[in-house]
Amino acid sequence: MDAMKKIVQDKIVLASVIFLSLLILGIIFADLLSPYDPNKQDIMNKLAHPSSEHFFGTDLLGRDIFSRILYGGRVTLLLSFFIVFLILLMGLIFGGISGIFGGWIDAIMMRFCDLMLSLPNEMMSLCIIGILGPSLLTIILALTIVRFPWYIKIIRTEVLNYKTKNYVIFSISSGKSKSWIFKEHIFQPIIRSTIVYSTLDISAVIMSISALSFLGIGIQPPTAEWGRMLNESREIAVVEPWQMIPAGVTIFIVIAMLNYIGDAIAETINETNT
Repeated sequence: MDAMKKIVQDKIVLASVIFLSLLILGIIFADLLSPYDPNKQDIMNKLAHPSSEHFFGTDLLGRDIFSRILYGGRVTLLLSFFIVFLILLMGLIFGGISGIFGGWIDAIMMRFCDLMLSLPNEMMSLCIIGILGPSLLTIILALTIVRFPWYIKIIRTEVLNYKTKNYVIFSISSGKSKSWIFKEHIFQPIIRSTIVYSTLDISAVIMSISALSFLGIGIQPPTAEWGRMLNESREIAVVEPWQMIPAGVTIFIVIAMLNYIGDAIAETINETNT
């Protein structure tokens, strides 16, 4: 409660939480809030400047940019949350098993993680998508594969730290099973610490999804996605540079706010633990 109270008292963090909450609600209820079909083309009204009719203007094909920002957030933002949740779940399962059981299981798991982490993340993502082809499923698969070894190592380290606590040592000497010890003594505290990593990692995943779409191997047209919108506006950036502003500023603000929230949570947790 003290940690939550301190976070709420930070006006920048509070503003970030409110903004992101409103954005997520807008994305979820885009069908109700969007004034236009995000994929509907109106060539006669292409490259219209922002107005009361089109809040952010229209793109090269006459599509409403504001509507595409809302619908694009379903892909960029909600997909990022899903990928980080999937990575966190896999990290908890395999990192928890590795740390709590140790032995040959831990050795095999750590060698696997060392192998995966020795390869460049971006190159691995490009290779996986290049082999399987660009699609929503391959993006999830590629970003999960290149990121979940980090979580395995982080959570394993957390588990090993908690195994040295007196109450855990007492439970081990009392004959409690390792699965019971993990569930009762280790799971809850490591969840709190991994929330910080996952909050910061959401912004990195957003960047990865946007970068892949910007390169043309991520989300494919006509689906609205923030990185894809940047790619489409890049073609006319010299003539109409304002076209890059809506998607670019949205990505920047969301990432900056997520990073600030993550830093504030990490600082608050560190203060409460000392």
